[in-house]
Amino acid sequence: MSRPLAAWCVAAVLCFVACKSDPNSPDYWAGTLQQTRRAEDRVRLIEAMRTKTKINESFLPMLHEALSQERKPEVKAALARAIGDVHHASSVEALSAAIDPAAGDMSSQLANKAMVTALGAIGDVRAVPALVPLLRAKDTYARIEAIQVLGSMKAKEAVEPLIVLATDEGVEPFLNKKAIEALGHIGDGRAAPALIRMLTKERKGKSFYVESSFALFQLGQPAADALLPALEGRDAELLAWAKTNGVNPASYPMKAATVLGDLREKRAVEPLLKLLSFSHSDVQIQALVRMQAADALGRLRATEAVKPLTTLVLETDPTVRDAYVKALVRLGGRDALPALEKAAGTGDWYAREVAVKGLAMLGDAREQPILQKLATGEPARTAADCKATQEEGCEDAAGLGKKRADEITAHAALLEAGQACTGNAGCWVQRMDKATKPMMERAALEVGRAGSAEHAPALAAKLSERDTEVRLALILAMGWLVDGSQDAAKKVRETSLPDLRKQLQAEQGVTQYASVNEDLRRLLARIERT
Repeated sequence: MSRPLAAWCVAAVLCFVACKSDPNSPDYWAGTLQQTRRAEDRVRLIEAMRTKTKINESFLPMLHEALSQERKPEVKAALARAIGDVHHASSVEALSAAIDPAAGDMSSQLANKAMVTALGAIGDVRAVPALVPLLRAKDTYARIEAIQVLGSMKAKEAVEPLIVLATDEGVEPFLNKKAIEALGHIGDGRAAPALIRMLTKERKGKSFYVESSFALFQLGQPAADALLPALEGRDAELLAWAKTNGVNPASYPMKAATVLGDLREKRAVEPLLKLLSFSHSDVQIQALVRMQAADALGRLRATEAVKPLTTLVLETDPTVRDAYVKALVRLGGRDALPALEKAAGTGDWYAREVAVKGLAMLGDAREQPILQKLATGEPARTAADCKATQEEGCEDAAGLGKKRADEITAHAALLEAGQACTGNAGCWVQRMDKATKPMMERAALEVGRAGSAEHAPALAAKLSERDTEVRLALILAMGWLVDGSQDAAKKVRETSLPDLRKQLQAEQGVTQYASVNEDLRRLLARIERT
């Protein structure tokens, strides 16, 4: 039979049945289905029912019966979609029974996926026993869907098999990643040791750090309990695993520091302070561990870190110095200013520039003479640098020196604001309007440190800022407000949360924001659970 003729036949049957039945009733569609022989026509009929009729609970007995009798997988998939539209718990048994764990062909696997998707839409935990076996199935489609549904259901029964799947080196990395994500959604502490191992695991050129670190963040307290021994090098089992798998043991203090900083885990402060003096034969590894410790202490706003950081800030490598300066800026206060002034006169231009910015981010009018002195001396310093290195731009050393002096002088606006807005978070909020990037960054951090819950929506309104350094400052400041006040979290939930979710979704896959939006994702999770 040709396709046009088949379509005419379906229409004729519909017309025939319509004479006897209400087209909005289950009987109308049941009779039509019984009269329709070709599988592809039954699929079209079911999809027509979904679009032309408001399917409700009265349709379910008919749909359940049709699903139990149907043999064609593509029709079963269509029926599952129709059943899923109703989202009713009475469908769990019918959908679970229709799953074929041994499905081998593509159509049967897609039917399984449709069953699992429908069960996920219903969200009834009675489906869990039917879904867990799919984690071991060869059916990739249903397997991936089952992982996601079990995660969304927070199914504790799935934790152990998901741990096995997350660490299974015999499956594609994509499945490992999905299992890790599901473990994070479930939030069971049993997953912590496996997730910590996966922080440093790489396979087939794929890293699992992003998924594992966020899953640990979602676990919360159980993750912190497991990470503290890793931070201090006391987890013997983890160290043995690292040795067997060729992982540098220094990786774990570094990774643990990052996650514990995200978790705002105060118990980590003392071991993090010790890591600021971490020693290693490889100077790069030594620097990385110290830098991550500094970053975590800054996020934790651990003022105990100011003194040791002021000794480290004289490090002349610009990248390393930048990590220490940023930590001091996040901590706030004036205690770091003498060290920053000294650092601003040492190292190359890029190292000096980092220290000058730190000075401007923490100082006020009292630092204006220091800034002017640095600007006055910069042309001579640039000339000396050019003579020694012949770096880019040195063909006009005098012009380069003047340009750099002007950049130093431009920071005077931050010092002026520091004087005018001392102790006044509202003043800093006003400064954020049409602000330069450095001004926006300082204003955000000042508001966050002030703990003024009423200003949380003002910070949230700026989170679409394109400059990633400024956006990170806004995120950190928002996090500090939310950590310190349930009222701040409530204000943001009521005024900004839907828009922030949309922003995160819209920017997914944008390389520019990949790193900073991991912080944004954590902020949204913090707001939701506070």
